[in-house]
Amino acid sequence: MSALTARSTYAALAAFLAGDAVASAIPVPYVAANMDAMGIPEDIRWAVPVAKAATALGLASVFRFPGAARLTTGLLTLYFAGALGIHLRVRNRIANIVPAVLLLLVFASMTVVGPDTGRSGVRAPAS
Repeated sequence: MSALTARSTYAALAAFLAGDAVASAIPVPYVAANMDAMGIPEDIRWAVPVAKAATALGLASVFRFPGAARLTTGLLTLYFAGALGIHLRVRNRIANIVPAVLLLLVFASMTVVGPDTGRSGVRAPAS
Protein backbone atom coordinates (compact mmCIF):
# COMPACT_ATOMS: atom_id res chain seq x y z
CA MET A 1 0.00 0.00 0.00
CA SER A 2 1.31 3.44 -0.90
CA ALA A 3 0.37 6.87 0.36
CA LEU A 4 -1.74 7.41 -2.77
CA THR A 5 -3.81 4.29 -2.19
CA ALA A 6 -4.21 4.60 1.59
CA ARG A 7 -7.71 5.19 2.85
CA SER A 8 -6.29 7.68 5.33
CA THR A 9 -5.08 9.78 2.37
CA TYR A 10 -8.61 9.80 0.96
CA ALA A 11 -9.96 10.81 4.38
CA ALA A 12 -7.38 13.60 4.78
CA LEU A 13 -8.13 14.97 1.32
CA ALA A 14 -11.86 14.77 2.06
CA ALA A 15 -11.31 16.88 5.19
CA PHE A 16 -9.19 19.34 3.19
CA LEU A 17 -11.88 19.71 0.51
CA ALA A 18 -14.61 20.09 3.14
CA GLY A 19 -12.65 22.95 4.69
CA ASP A 20 -12.04 24.42 1.25
CA ALA A 21 -15.79 24.21 0.56
CA VAL A 22 -16.48 26.21 3.71
CA ALA A 23 -13.81 28.78 2.76
CA SER A 24 -15.41 29.10 -0.67
CA ALA A 25 -18.94 29.36 0.70
CA ILE A 26 -18.19 32.17 3.18
CA PRO A 27 -16.13 33.30 1.06
CA VAL A 28 -12.82 33.98 2.75
CA PRO A 29 -11.44 37.26 1.30
CA TYR A 30 -8.45 35.52 -0.32
CA VAL A 31 -10.76 33.01 -2.01
CA ALA A 32 -13.13 35.75 -3.19
CA ALA A 33 -10.21 37.76 -4.59
CA ASN A 34 -8.93 34.69 -6.42
CA MET A 35 -12.38 34.03 -7.93
CA ASP A 36 -12.47 37.68 -9.01
CA ALA A 37 -9.04 37.31 -10.63
CA MET A 38 -10.18 34.20 -12.49
CA GLY A 39 -13.33 35.93 -13.73
CA ILE A 40 -15.80 33.53 -12.14
CA PRO A 41 -19.21 35.23 -12.39
CA GLU A 42 -20.98 36.00 -9.10
CA ASP A 43 -24.13 34.14 -10.13
CA ILE A 44 -22.36 30.77 -10.45
CA ARG A 45 -19.94 30.98 -7.52
CA TRP A 46 -22.36 29.00 -5.38
CA ALA A 47 -21.45 25.93 -7.47
CA VAL A 48 -17.81 25.94 -6.32
CA PRO A 49 -18.45 25.08 -2.63
CA VAL A 50 -21.22 22.67 -3.64
CA ALA A 51 -18.81 20.80 -5.94
CA LYS A 52 -16.08 20.76 -3.29
CA ALA A 53 -18.48 19.48 -0.62
CA ALA A 54 -19.75 16.76 -2.97
CA THR A 55 -16.22 15.63 -3.76
CA ALA A 56 -15.36 15.61 -0.05
CA LEU A 57 -18.24 13.17 0.46
CA GLY A 58 -17.09 11.15 -2.56
CA LEU A 59 -13.57 10.81 -1.18
CA ALA A 60 -14.88 9.92 2.28
CA SER A 61 -16.91 7.10 0.71
CA VAL A 62 -13.66 5.14 0.26
CA PHE A 63 -14.41 3.09 3.39
CA ARG A 64 -17.66 1.65 2.00
CA PHE A 65 -17.57 2.42 -1.71
CA PRO A 66 -13.99 2.47 -3.05
CA GLY A 67 -15.25 2.62 -6.64
CA ALA A 68 -17.15 5.84 -5.90
CA ALA A 69 -14.02 7.29 -4.31
CA ARG A 70 -12.01 6.41 -7.40
CA LEU A 71 -14.65 8.00 -9.63
CA THR A 72 -14.41 11.09 -7.42
CA THR A 73 -10.65 11.32 -7.93
CA GLY A 74 -11.26 11.15 -11.68
CA LEU A 75 -13.77 13.99 -11.46
CA LEU A 76 -11.37 15.99 -9.31
CA THR A 77 -8.70 15.47 -11.97
CA LEU A 78 -11.05 17.09 -14.49
CA TYR A 79 -11.94 19.87 -12.03
CA PHE A 80 -8.32 20.78 -11.38
CA ALA A 81 -7.43 20.52 -15.08
CA GLY A 82 -10.15 23.09 -15.71
CA ALA A 83 -8.96 25.21 -12.80
CA LEU A 84 -5.42 25.11 -14.14
CA GLY A 85 -6.66 26.18 -17.55
CA ILE A 86 -8.50 29.14 -16.03
CA HIS A 87 -5.47 30.13 -13.93
CA LEU A 88 -3.29 30.07 -17.02
CA ARG A 89 -5.83 31.90 -19.19
CA VAL A 90 -6.00 34.85 -16.79
CA ARG A 91 -2.26 34.69 -16.09
CA ASN A 92 -2.81 34.25 -12.39
CA ARG A 93 0.07 34.44 -9.94
CA ILE A 94 2.33 31.39 -9.72
CA ALA A 95 1.40 31.04 -6.03
CA ASN A 96 -2.19 30.38 -7.13
CA ILE A 97 -1.23 28.08 -10.00
CA VAL A 98 1.06 25.70 -8.08
CA PRO A 99 -1.69 24.24 -5.81
CA ALA A 100 -3.88 23.53 -8.84
CA VAL A 101 -1.00 21.75 -10.57
CA LEU A 102 -0.13 19.71 -7.48
CA LEU A 103 -3.73 18.69 -6.83
CA LEU A 104 -4.19 17.82 -10.50
CA LEU A 105 -1.18 15.51 -10.33
CA VAL A 106 -2.22 13.95 -7.02
CA PHE A 107 -5.79 13.22 -8.10
CA ALA A 108 -4.71 11.96 -11.54
CA SER A 109 -2.27 9.57 -9.86
CA MET A 110 -4.89 8.44 -7.38
CA THR A 111 -7.30 7.77 -10.24
CA VAL A 112 -4.77 5.59 -12.03
CA VAL A 113 -3.88 3.43 -9.01
CA GLY A 114 -7.21 3.53 -7.13
CA PRO A 115 -7.73 3.09 -3.41
CA ASP A 116 -6.49 0.19 -1.36
CA THR A 117 -9.41 -2.21 -1.07
CA GLY A 118 -7.81 -4.43 1.56
CA ARG A 119 -9.46 -4.66 4.94
CA SER A 120 -6.36 -3.99 7.00
CA GLY A 121 -7.04 -1.52 9.78
CA VAL A 122 -10.79 -1.32 9.07
CA ARG A 123 -13.25 -2.83 11.47
CA ALA A 124 -15.97 -5.07 10.16
CA PRO A 125 -19.52 -3.74 10.58
CA ALA A 126 -21.26 -4.83 13.77
CA SER A 127 -23.80 -7.60 13.33
